[in-house]
Amino acid sequence: MLGLPQDLKDAIRHRGLKGAHALALVTVSAKALGLSEKEAMKERVKATDQVLKKNLTVPETRELIKQIKAKYSKVEKTESKKVKTVIQKVRELSSIQMADVGFEQLQELRSLLAQKLAEIDQVVSETETE
Repeated sequence: MLGLPQDLKDAIRHRGLKGAHALALVTVSAKALGLSEKEAMKERVKATDQVLKKNLTVPETRELIKQIKAKYSKVEKTESKKVKTVIQKVRELSSIQMADVGFEQLQELRSLLAQKLAEIDQVVSETETE
């Protein structure tokens, strides 16, 4: 409990916040929300006020925290191993290697790459509008 932020310590001492609630509320942090310390503290204080005003149980407090975190979470896309492999393989294609490839195969590669570039452009434009 000694490591709790001051706002939670004060709520325990002066407002009757229970330790279990404080331990749940401490997870409303700058790192978890992707905010500055000051902004995260404002969110935590608002959540603490709700917990005390509504006399929430610990599970209800955790649900409230989950909703707060969901409000700030950015869906992070992970790196795809398949895409990474394709990028590496495309980089390895040199003009010397392609000089030894038949015309039809080069046309097929060009067509496929053009199609995939169009798909990538579509995904990128959708991501930018989110």
